Formats: sequence, structure tokens, C-alpha cells
Amino acid sequence: MLFIQLNMKKQIPAHDQLPVHYVVWQSMPGGMESYVSYYTNEFYDQREMYIFSLRPVGNGLNERLDDHFQEGSDNNRQCYARYFRYCRKHRGQLFHLMNSGPIILLLTLLAGVRNPVYHIHGTKYWKKWWHKIYLKTAWLLTSLFDVRFIANSQYSAGIFRREVLPVEPKVIYNGFDLTRFLEKRWLRARLRRMAFAGRLDPGKNVHLVIRLFEEIAGEMPDLELHLAGIGKLRGALEQQARNSPYGDRIVFHGWVEDVAAFYQSVDLFVFLSAYESFGNVLPEALLTGLPILTSNIPVFEEIHGGEKGFCLGNPENYPEIRENFLKAVADYPELTHKAYAATERMKKLFDLEKHLKDIEKTYETV
Repeated sequence: MLFIQLNMKKQIPAHDQLPVHYVVWQSMPGGMESYVSYYTNEFYDQREMYIFSLRPVGNGLNERLDDHFQEGSDNNRQCYARYFRYCRKHRGQLFHLMNSGPIILLLTLLAGVRNPVYHIHGTKYWKKWWHKIYLKTAWLLTSLFDVRFIANSQYSAGIFRREVLPVEPKVIYNGFDLTRFLEKRWLRARLRRMAFAGRLDPGKNVHLVIRLFEEIAGEMPDLELHLAGIGKLRGALEQQARNSPYGDRIVFHGWVEDVAAFYQSVDLFVFLSAYESFGNVLPEALLTGLPILTSNIPVFEEIHGGEKGFCLGNPENYPEIRENFLKAVADYPELTHKAYAATERMKKLFDLEKHLKDIEKTYETV
């Protein structure tokens, strides 16, 4: 696809401020990529904006930018070459990379882009020791240039500083449309619907959520388990549910468009992920007053302020998880009041308007 520079086209008016190029692995909503939709809507009248999707999946982030959208390739060599040419052509402009990895960042810098914004929203940087060799080398090479690093939590910033580069990323917490969730807020009084929302992928430990449901379903005949999300493990999890003696009370919703309404409809949210850099689902749930029970990842404490009643422990230690889960369920009324009160913390830290202002300030200093 040829990239066309638009000057006076109606959809994208010309501006004095530098254009922004959002670089994502796949231009589909999910995780931090979804924030590109917020950015392009918020800054639409202020500056020209473009999206580059490293993998060709189509423009799923903002249809108004169809004329300002370009893709790479599923072939790494072709993808890197195409992206490098793209950077060379627009090297005098602003690039905002959404956790695209050190190879992409290095290509951006070698192409002549100065002061790119690199947005950290992950905690896993290599899987095998030989991955670490070339990826760590690439990261060290990027340190020879000026890069502005943003992290979505103190936790992800700390891991990046400790394992990748000795830099101090600016922490800008993920933001949420407060009104959308607060209008669904209510104080639960009875546990009837237990829930999970997120990717049905390895590391999310959804199978443990089903096991915990089974621990109490026999004594609570009205209890249901509702699972919202898509992912590669859906088939295996559905089979687990079919094998359960309480399978008729386990509901798979797939992708849920109105997640705020989903949170409003349930009474307990269990999220036992093995690793997260943030965990958007937790502030979203708490903003509706929904009680949460989580694994012991430090960023979860960062979100809810260290409320011990919300933490079940290490998902690798199921007996510990089970024991703490049964205690929490036994004192459900106290859990609901803690969740309802936590909303005030969510409102102060995770307002989308504040997030957008912080991003705009970052652009202005480039």
C-alpha cells in the first residue's frame, strides 16, 4: 500500500503541531492498543495522526484514519524493510510506539526519528536465554539515542529499569471513562454470580477460576459462573466446564461489547493472572463497586492500594488460593464494602481525562 501524504483533505486538517505516528503490533482493540483510539479521537482536531500496524490485520482502531493507515507484513524481513522506509519518510515527525519491542525501536532510531515515545505496557521481554542475547543487545543499542519512555505502572517501570535499561520511565497510569463505569456502581448484598473477564489465554489461569467456583457451587445452588472473553484456551475451558458437575451453571459470553454492564450484572470478580503490567479489568470492576479477588502480582496492590482482603496469593499454590478464597466468600459483606469504598481511589488515579492530558504534555516536550 502506498502511503499518501494529505495536506488539506477534509478528514485530517493541517495543523502547526507535529504529526503523530502510532506504531502498534496489530491495529486491533485490546490492551494498550485500544488507547490509540482514545488518542486519535482526542487529538483529532489538534494535529495530523497516522497508524502503522506492523502486522497486516486492517485498521481496527479508528476508521477516520483509513487514509492515514499503513501496514507491515507477516514476514519479518519485509515488515522491517517497509517500516524502516516509512520512518525515513517521516523522520522529522513524532512517533509513539506501543510496546513494539527493541528491534522496532532500533529501526525507528536508525531511520532518523528523534525522541520517539516508547510506551511500556508489558513485563515479559524474552522467553529463552538466546532471545535475551540479541534482544538485550538491541536494547543497549537504543540507549545510544534519545528515547522518551512511558510506563503504565510503577511495577512495569521497575521491571524495565531492572531487567532492560537503567532508565526512569515516566509513569502514566491507564485511564478510564469514569462516567461509563460509575453509572453502573452499586453495593452488592448477595453472591449469586461469580465472574472472570479477560483473555482466555495461558497465564490468565481461568481454569483455576472454574475450580474455585466448584469449591462453593455445591453449597450455593443458585451460584453461577460467567466468563467473558476470547482466546486460544476457550475450547479447553469449555471442555473443563462440560466435565464439571456444575457445568450447567457456567456461562461463556465470548467478547463482551459493554463490559461495564457485564460488571454491573455480577457479584464477584476473580482474576488470577500470573503476570500483568497493569490489569485494566481491575479498576474497571472496582469503579462499578464490584468486589475483586486477585493473584499476588505487585501491580494489583498498586491499583487497589494494598487491600489485603483482595489478594488470594500465588496461583501456583492452589491450596493457598483456595483457603483465602473460602475466607473471602465467608465474609462477603465486608468484601463488598471494601470494593465499594475503593472507588474513590480509582477515580483519583485512573481518570481518562488525566491520562490524555499527561500524554499531550509528553508530546509537547518532544
